Amino acid sequence: MADSKQKITTSKKAPEKTSVLTWIRYSFEFIVFINFTLILFIIPWSIVWRIGRGIGAVMAKYFPTRRKLVESNLSLAFPHWEKSKRDNVIRDVYKHWGEMFFATLKLWFLSDRKIESIVEAEDGFKDYLIEKKKQNIPVIFFTGHFGSWEIAGRWVAMMSKGSASIYRIQKNPLVNAPLEWMRIRKGLYLINSWAGLGAISNTLVEKGQLAVVGDQHRGKNSLKISFFGLPSSSPRGAVELIKRVNPELVFLSVNQNLGTYTIHWEKVDYTLPTEPSEEWDIELTQKLMNLLEVEIIKKPEQYFWFHKRWPKLLNK
Repeated sequence: MADSKQKITTSKKAPEKTSVLTWIRYSFEFIVFINFTLILFIIPWSIVWRIGRGIGAVMAKYFPTRRKLVESNLSLAFPHWEKSKRDNVIRDVYKHWGEMFFATLKLWFLSDRKIESIVEAEDGFKDYLIEKKKQNIPVIFFTGHFGSWEIAGRWVAMMSKGSASIYRIQKNPLVNAPLEWMRIRKGLYLINSWAGLGAISNTLVEKGQLAVVGDQHRGKNSLKISFFGLPSSSPRGAVELIKRVNPELVFLSVNQNLGTYTIHWEKVDYTLPTEPSEEWDIELTQKLMNLLEVEIIKKPEQYFWFHKRWPKLLNK
């Protein structure tokens, strides 16, 4: 991934046969997506994020998809909350994600000047990015499904003249292609999460900066940690990359606030173990997840409560 023409690292998974009906559905989704994106391209930013929040509010009231899951997750994370507070946060969760969904598609068409006007990073972050790029020192940015991680990718890629991110390829290849194009044209190079640690490590070294969203549940091969005081799991990809490349490590979170954003960053120090150690992996991952938990507590409505963070507890 050393040049701007490079595309996604191909998945190691064998290609699956797709039926005619599936391709018809893919084509319909593609047409809807393109038309929707074109409409957002025309509409001013100040209206786009408001539309998103409005649709989120409508969904919360009339089409509350996954509301039971959101409510269950919040009950586990904040058992002391009264029902009225939980209901208010649930409403705000939908409004937040409505805003983020619309803003995510729009922001990749915004000019760099506009991005600078709506994003404020904490002191020193811009200088840090530029300095590490000049020194060829690789950096891993660890974040979670909180706030707007997309704006973080857009801003970091802009400020450092190119960055990289691990991503999951979309099931619909017709929709996936323009999503890739939108990011790559703005300097955010994408590497498929199925590419393998070797390819991802090479990308980190070549591009110098790599974003890892590392807070989702990951089955048997995950690391067992605590999240909101509950037994949880997290991917081990971040610590495996750290052991391979020995980069600097930065925790990132982005607060979304009515069309504007604030980037919080915090350098995380570590010392590599002399020998492979599961305890070291867990300790560092726990440290990162603790930082994420602190940010979520401040703005619980900005976390992605729509996924099963505690599947075993939810099934009880």
